[in-house]
Amino acid sequence: MTQRLPMLRSPLAPRTWIVLALFVGCLQGSTCQGQEQVKDSLASAEIAKDSTSTKPLNVEQLVSKVSKSVVTIRVTDRDGAESGIGTGFVIDDSGMIATNMHVIGQGRAFTITDYQGNKRSATAVYASDVTADLAIIQIDFADSPLPALPLADPDTAKQGMRVFAFGNPLGLEKSVVDGILSARREIEGQTLLQLAMPIEPGNSGGPLVDSQGAVLGIVNMKSLLDSNLGFAIPVQKLVELKNNPNSISIDRWVRLAEVDLETWEPLFGATWQQKGGRISASGSGNAFGGRSLLLQRSKQHAQPLEIAVQVRLDDEAGAAGIVFHSDGNDKHYGFYPSAGNLRLSCFRGASVFSWQVLHDVPSPYYLPGQWNQLKVRLKNDRITCFVNGHVVIESTDKQFKSGRIGLAKFRSTKPEFRKFEFGPSIADPELSQQASAVLDKLSTPEIAFENIGQEQLRLLADSDTLAAQELSRQAIRLKEQAERLEQLARDVRRSKTLQKLESLQDTPPSQRLLQGALLIAMLDHPDLDPQAYVQQINRMAAEINESLAKDAKTKTRRKTLHQYLFEQNGFHGSRSEYYHPANSHLNRVLDDREGLPILLSILYMELGKRIGLDVVGIGLPGNFVVRDQTDAKAPQLVDPFDRGKELSRRDAADIVLRFSGRLIQESDLEPQDVTAILTRVLNNLVGAAGRRNDGEAMLAYADALVAITPDDFQRRILRARLRGMTGRHHLAMEDFDWLLEQTLSPLEENDVLQLKESLQALIERAQP
Repeated sequence: MTQRLPMLRSPLAPRTWIVLALFVGCLQGSTCQGQEQVKDSLASAEIAKDSTSTKPLNVEQLVSKVSKSVVTIRVTDRDGAESGIGTGFVIDDSGMIATNMHVIGQGRAFTITDYQGNKRSATAVYASDVTADLAIIQIDFADSPLPALPLADPDTAKQGMRVFAFGNPLGLEKSVVDGILSARREIEGQTLLQLAMPIEPGNSGGPLVDSQGAVLGIVNMKSLLDSNLGFAIPVQKLVELKNNPNSISIDRWVRLAEVDLETWEPLFGATWQQKGGRISASGSGNAFGGRSLLLQRSKQHAQPLEIAVQVRLDDEAGAAGIVFHSDGNDKHYGFYPSAGNLRLSCFRGASVFSWQVLHDVPSPYYLPGQWNQLKVRLKNDRITCFVNGHVVIESTDKQFKSGRIGLAKFRSTKPEFRKFEFGPSIADPELSQQASAVLDKLSTPEIAFENIGQEQLRLLADSDTLAAQELSRQAIRLKEQAERLEQLARDVRRSKTLQKLESLQDTPPSQRLLQGALLIAMLDHPDLDPQAYVQQINRMAAEINESLAKDAKTKTRRKTLHQYLFEQNGFHGSRSEYYHPANSHLNRVLDDREGLPILLSILYMELGKRIGLDVVGIGLPGNFVVRDQTDAKAPQLVDPFDRGKELSRRDAADIVLRFSGRLIQESDLEPQDVTAILTRVLNNLVGAAGRRNDGEAMLAYADALVAITPDDFQRRILRARLRGMTGRHHLAMEDFDWLLEQTLSPLEENDVLQLKESLQALIERAQP
């Protein structure tokens, strides 16, 4: 049974575990893909079934053996200060170090120290998987190799056996603790080893070994409920990752997701990163209060001036927001949410005694845990602060009158920022009159709890249990209404995206595929900034073109593209988490550098056309590939999922036979148009959501399918069913009425009429 437990991984960057999804089927007329790719590679794994001895070591012998293979990993911030500590261990004689992904963090600099205190040089991140929370680092073993720990046969991990964890708990290096492997546990879709032993930050990435020193798992988190409860990732997940590397040189690794240093200047530590138009910060700053700044490079801003940004906090006890009138060091103003209030502060120096809180006010317009727009207006020596379009603070403080602008975070807050902008005037978001009228009809009256005193309680109690039952009935009704309002909010957020998908044919043909793929991603990531990812792909193509001569041949261009994608940047097919929804979202494929065949093919096609290649998508049964047909005399099939492997026609025929059980046909090799490609992406998402019984997600994808293929009967009927199943009865009726207005076969018309009658009966039964 899947469980959710409060967990702590590391002081570096906790990761959200996402439920692993397995594909159950495709919509009628589509082709399922990927069964072959997800088969375990454990048959060829380097698992040590033949340990040198079956006799357990005593603790002293075990520590002596294992500790020589354990390393300390220290992560540094942009100023070179240590921001976290974790553990790793050697897994083979070539110098590969296993650890947790959250220990090294994406794009962070780190150092490795062996058991003798010697620093070891990392040459590459050999493999990494955000979802599995695993990473393998390649270090230089030239002069003094370290002994590798054997990897245990997964079948030897038995409930009740004694196990040992090595690491650096709470920064206390070279520690070992023993305990019991108490269970295998499903935690939000991931199979983990449950441990009865104390696990602390710093243990993350360390080996969990048996009494012979063979690795059973990788320690990755502790429970916040019990100090004697921890978890480890089973060793077979590490083996799968090692067998499917996505290597990135260490020089490129430390530049991943970094902010544009030509635009921004980070100050006072912490790690600032930028992905697809969104800026995030993690780690504590080294100024007082854990303060860290990210300032715009431009220094002169004439008034009147408005500065705005949308911010979301991971913890409302934290603080993050706008900085203005900064001297580029310790002096500046800050406007930010803090502990649920809105605060305007003046920072007059480096010490806490120079910090002056000018205003600290509550506001009903601030939405905890959600995106909130902050805005500062500087005009006529007056500071006006807004949240979500409403004035919350006005100040005439004049201690600073000019300076730089930017962002700030405090303490251990992990904020996200988006849509940072500044100028003489920035429009506030506002509701249209028509939207306000609709919302007025949905509003519910406030309940006057303040009118209930002791006398009223006694009056209600005189009716025995009837009053309490009535109150419970009203509470249930309000909960149902709240759930429906949340559902409606999701529909509203999705509506704009669906409208853009409906009008996708109006987009220039050269932009249609990329825009469509990003719009599909927005169904699950409504805050996504599509233009930021378009710009990212343009920058990637520019990097490739820089290394190409203008008259480069087709093969040279294709080879350079492969080197850039698969060797330098580590893009790869997602095998261990094949059906994870992120693999079908182009933004996540770009961020995580892994995805399904069709998404990697979309990226390949988009980059290809930007570097002078004519690349088309080929929808083979079970595996989507591409064909470079720049040279009409020598077209070449390529499999982006398999790191750019070039395929012959015989290879394509083998794929067709393996997945469909038939011989290849010429139609299998015909290029897919944009609609066919996007439909296949959506079918994959529908199937994955169906497997995890997520009706809301299935409906979102069905909405998109209808948007791009509005006349398709099967997709319209699927959406009508899903609308009915999720309580959107009126919308389902609209679909049934639309279908009955079309030219249908007698069988189709009968199906629609029966479904409509069944839904009408359901609606009537639900009425009081």
